Amino acid sequence: MNLRSYLLPALLALILHSVILSALFYSWFGYAEDQRQLTPRHVKAQMVDLKTQVKASQQAKQAEAQKKKEARKKAEAKKIADAKKKADAKKKLDAKKRADDKKKADAKKRADAKKKDALKKKETLKREAQKKEKARIAAEKKRQQEIKRKEQERQENARKEAERQQAEKERQETEQQEKAQREAELDAAMAEEEREMQAEQDRQSVAGYRDYIAAEIEQSWRRPPSARNGMKVLLALHLLPTGEVDNVYVVTGSGNSHFDESAIRAVKRVGRFSKLQEMDPVLFDRYYRKFNLEFIPSDLRR
Repeated sequence: MNLRSYLLPALLALILHSVILSALFYSWFGYAEDQRQLTPRHVKAQMVDLKTQVKASQQAKQAEAQKKKEARKKAEAKKIADAKKKADAKKKLDAKKRADDKKKADAKKRADAKKKDALKKKETLKREAQKKEKARIAAEKKRQQEIKRKEQERQENARKEAERQQAEKERQETEQQEKAQREAELDAAMAEEEREMQAEQDRQSVAGYRDYIAAEIEQSWRRPPSARNGMKVLLALHLLPTGEVDNVYVVTGSGNSHFDESAIRAVKRVGRFSKLQEMDPVLFDRYYRKFNLEFIPSDLRR
């Protein structure tokens, strides 16, 4: 409690005690003054009846005493009344102070209760705000997770679509490559077939020239005495486009050097195969520029 709340009651108590002390002081010293006033200042010598005088004096003293007693009673009554009045005033002040204190206490209690209620309400609002914030954060987190999930799903779908497109592209490229390869193989096969057909045609067209060359060599051949049936020799002939013999030598001999040499001499005697000039130069270069010829004279084939 504040110190100022005790100041007024303390001041009132001090004033009340001062009044009571003043009243007591007046009562004591006022009575002594009255006693002093009873003493006569002047003495008159007079002859009186002593008994009557004494009786009168006693009656006067009694009357005076009674008067003083009543005065004291009145003063005491007044003091008591004043004291009571002051006590009542103090009581009223105390009651007022207690009422004020109670009022202040009640006001403080109400203020504390109000403050407590406000604090409680504030705490409640704070908890609700925290709860809402927590819910908001959770909702935001969930929303972000959903966005992330959708983004991952989109990326996954995009990746799968890219992979599908890439696979489709690779499949189409593979099909195109396989188709191109098949077409190339087919073209190659057709080209090879055409080449083979052309080669066969070329071989057929030049086959007669080989028989012609063999016949020319056989006509120029002179049989050596050591020649026997079944002998044959493989000759290598190098010719010029004019049909002239550029070179001739034995590739595989017959085992009889005289027979092999007789075959070489026969080629050299021919010297030139004139019909070869009629051949296509390309075919000549392919088949007769350099070729091998197996020489088997007809009279040794028996």
